[in-house]
Amino acid sequence: MFRSITIRQLFLVSILMIGASPCAWAAPNLWWDHFEAPTPDQGQCVKQAVSLMTAQQAGQITSSADSVRAWSEKTVGVAECIPFGDKLVIAVLVSSSDVDAGSALFNALKAGMMKK
Repeated sequence: MFRSITIRQLFLVSILMIGASPCAWAAPNLWWDHFEAPTPDQGQCVKQAVSLMTAQQAGQITSSADSVRAWSEKTVGVAECIPFGDKLVIAVLVSSSDVDAGSALFNALKAGMMKK
């Protein structure tokens, strides 16, 4: 029950971030997906998300024990590493007024986070 609330909170907070973002007023595009991580190591998941966002030059990046957030003038991205029992679920959310940049970040995060 607690973890399902966490996913809902992630979604709501992300929507609020997007609503407060300058790019939200420029007809933003939204990409979202969640999937099981190839390994259950939450710390490694966060490190991998930071590395991918840095490689994609996603803008300013902050992280916590279970998530990574990046934002720039046109793009907002969030990767959440959520443990569920012995599994780890990754939720990826990207919003951007630049379709190419948003799509590139989302595809890089999704493909990169699925690798072992």
